[in-house]
Amino acid sequence: METNQYMDMFLDESHEHLQSLNDGLLGLEDNAEDLSILNEIFRNAHTLKGMSATMGYNKIAELTHEMEDVLDMLRKEQLAVTGEIIDTLFKCIDSLEQMINNVANGDPEDLIDVSDLVAKLSAILRGEAGETGNEGSRETGNEGNRELGKQGSRETGNEGNRELATDNAGTADAGNVDLPVDLSDTEKKLIKEAQNRGMRGVYLKVVLAESCLLKSARSYMVMNSLEELSEVIRTIPPAEDLEQEAFDRSFEVILVTSSDEDAVRDAVLNISEIESADTKVIKFSSGAAPVQAPVSTQKPTAPATAPTPAPAPKPSAPANKPASAPAPANPAAQAAAQKKSHAGQSVRVDIEKLDTLMNLMGELVINKVRLEQIGQTHRLSELTETLEQMDRVTTDLQNIVMKVRMVPVSQVFNRFPRMVRDVTKELNKEINLTIEGEETELDRTVIDEIGDPIMHLLRNSLDHGIEMPDEREAKGKPRIGEVGLIARHEGNNVVIMVTDDGKGIDADIIRHKAVEKGLYTQEEVEQMDDADAVRIVFLPGFSTAEKISDISGRGVGMDVVRSKIESLSGQVDVETHVNEGSVFKIKLPLTLAIIQAMLVQVQSEMYAIPLASIDSTLSIQLSDISTVQNNEVIVLRGEIIPIIRMEETLMVPHTKDTSELFVVVVHAGDSKAGIVVDKLIGQQEIVIKTLGNLFMGLKMFSGATVLGDGRVALILDVATMLN
Repeated sequence: METNQYMDMFLDESHEHLQSLNDGLLGLEDNAEDLSILNEIFRNAHTLKGMSATMGYNKIAELTHEMEDVLDMLRKEQLAVTGEIIDTLFKCIDSLEQMINNVANGDPEDLIDVSDLVAKLSAILRGEAGETGNEGSRETGNEGNRELGKQGSRETGNEGNRELATDNAGTADAGNVDLPVDLSDTEKKLIKEAQNRGMRGVYLKVVLAESCLLKSARSYMVMNSLEELSEVIRTIPPAEDLEQEAFDRSFEVILVTSSDEDAVRDAVLNISEIESADTKVIKFSSGAAPVQAPVSTQKPTAPATAPTPAPAPKPSAPANKPASAPAPANPAAQAAAQKKSHAGQSVRVDIEKLDTLMNLMGELVINKVRLEQIGQTHRLSELTETLEQMDRVTTDLQNIVMKVRMVPVSQVFNRFPRMVRDVTKELNKEINLTIEGEETELDRTVIDEIGDPIMHLLRNSLDHGIEMPDEREAKGKPRIGEVGLIARHEGNNVVIMVTDDGKGIDADIIRHKAVEKGLYTQEEVEQMDDADAVRIVFLPGFSTAEKISDISGRGVGMDVVRSKIESLSGQVDVETHVNEGSVFKIKLPLTLAIIQAMLVQVQSEMYAIPLASIDSTLSIQLSDISTVQNNEVIVLRGEIIPIIRMEETLMVPHTKDTSELFVVVVHAGDSKAGIVVDKLIGQQEIVIKTLGNLFMGLKMFSGATVLGDGRVALILDVATMLN
């Protein structure tokens, strides 16, 4: 089979399953009794095993196979959930992630040695959790040495241990013969009643051919064929697992039918890619008491038929309820089924196609602006009317394109609970992570860049923000520290906050360190208020850590965080109170592709200033400018604001003096300045284009845009100008 065409899908889905496994294990660690979590973890491991085996990645399949065995025993309560088992499974996930990343990079999967992990999992299965053993991976033919309860092992190597115990007539008394599956009281009643009406209960085991690629499609065809002859009571595994191919090559069906078992078997064997179909009549002794209520002519439960968009209820109802009443829905399974239903209505799109679509949208916006200028210049009323309609259409189209590119911040946030768990154990601290607003959406280009800055802020909070449990207790705080990761919308921006209730940042210590490192003089730091003093942590090379930590040091690398956020046209700030905690606040634009900007003119050149950075615009006289410490300033509503003359900053030749000057007041963080320009052109929607490698050194400009008349206008980087 040519697998290259499926590689992208395999990698995407593998990362999704690994993330689900991480999330599930974190949930299991907090709630070891929740069977729904275990079932979800098992399904993800099972699916990942099947995918990797199909693609020919046997090492990945081997490790997930061993994980699956341990998880199967956990969910059957033949093993207890322990910290050692959880840690081992987490190590398996880490190894799987490295192996899949190797595959993505074109390297062999077996660069990662997982023999120790396989041996450890085997030891856990043998009840020797403290030992790793020497045998590594066990042979599949040895499955019979550890039958898992009445249901036995689900691996094909152990099928011999589950031969159907039949008598000469091929029938059995289900009341006293151990079937391969357990029947609920409700199922027994339904089969007994069918038997009293001349029908029979049948157990069917279907094994698919090894070459079968679309297992869900084959199971769909089998169930369709069976429904023509019978009423399906139950499938093992359940219908949703059949839909998602969360099973090996075999599945089992309990049904009642008026046809003989040969007809049932032949109906299944007539379907291609079916290796075998074994049947067994389920017959109760004649003394069995019949069900008092008549059997409904409707199917007793939702049949496990074809993959359907809506989740099917579990076929078997509790014994103390009538057969027509569905079993209580499992909330986790229901949510998963709803997610699967929604996934069926979506489609994966390559990122490059979205980028191309955005570029084309940008060209459309540029040409729309050009047409508007032509209409205004030549006063063409008919063109103006058409442009009004075109403007509405392009605006709607632009909004849709933008929404397509928007992804929830959960894609970034999901990686942090595992990181917090590992760091907390390493530091011997007790920390609870709270995540809020993970559904908040950001442009994909922004999402791709914010992971590392947030991780750095989190590590600082964990390492140097939250105190040790005994220290917290001595301060009258709870032993468990609280770290928060919060996202929310604020206008056209998204705010992400990393909070902690730790020791906070002492402004006096910051002042002392700043003087000690020669960053400021004693007089300068004494003139700073506490908020300004704390912001020194964002300066390059500043740190208050007495010793370097492998995990972090509050202040170490904070300049990198700020640089990265500002490169995304964002801002980062900190609020802190000693012994109460700190809040690091990141403010980011929703998108970096199409923005609103103010066009200004300096001599004959046009420049764009992002509207999000502008506080106000005003006209002043030369006499309004004062000089303070050799710097020109103006006073605006009682606030002293330094001014920047664009002619001097850009080194544009000076042509003439005018008595009236136009000033654009801009801000970056808490800093403000007035940019002096020759003319205000007006507000306009612009498409940001990168400057390319040739102009990487021009830090004053964040990009460029093409105007409606074809001219290029550089976009000013306000944050760089103010700093």
